Amino acid sequence: MKTEAPRADKGSRKRKPRVQREIVATLARRILSGEIQPSEYLPKESELCVQFGVSRTVIREATKVLESKGLLRSRSRVGTRVLDASEWKMLDPDLLALASSDFHDPRFVDSLMEARRIIEPAAAELAAERAGSRDLAAMDDAYRRMCASLPHDVEQCSKADMDFHTALLVASHNHVLTQLASVIRASMRALFELTTHLGSAHEQALHLHGAVVEAIRLRRPDAARAAIMRILKAAVADLHAGHEADLD
Repeated sequence: MKTEAPRADKGSRKRKPRVQREIVATLARRILSGEIQPSEYLPKESELCVQFGVSRTVIREATKVLESKGLLRSRSRVGTRVLDASEWKMLDPDLLALASSDFHDPRFVDSLMEARRIIEPAAAELAAERAGSRDLAAMDDAYRRMCASLPHDVEQCSKADMDFHTALLVASHNHVLTQLASVIRASMRALFELTTHLGSAHEQALHLHGAVVEAIRLRRPDAARAAIMRILKAAVADLHAGHEADLD
């Protein structure tokens, strides 16, 4: 008579991915913040098991995730080493989301803004040529939520702002730009967290978001591009002001 192997508890199956994600996030933040420097090794597996209260399997799965994102490299009998920052896949939305205020690399932050200044004006032009009624409705809804959130709820305004720029990229109806929407959204979240006075950035650029919607509605690519460029210029100025405030 066959005896069935004991089934894993449903609760434990649900907890394992959550615990693994928490370990990935914790280790990634330690690396991104500079707590663990490039070329340094992670603590031994046995130490990490004790620290997080998990099995070696969970630790190994977590480090594999971080290896796939370019943060780590594991070698048998040697250990798991943190790679140089040039190897990190910082366009990975997960890493961008984890970077936030713990990641202090002005060159990378400037690169994010440069990329947005290349991508979003082109997306605005295409949206002015191709956007349908649903695209316009999505952008208009996000814009109205931004207006309704200020000045009392900057967090909701930030979310609506991300929704707006996501909708803009989708409205371009360019498959590559649409795929970049998650990267732009994650980069905006990281940039918001790096900025110390978001309210001013949103208030200054709010009317320009309305101008983008109107330019796209009227099929005016040049006006849409110009409005987006002014939004991004204001964001750069606000970001630099935030850096200066941090230095004082």
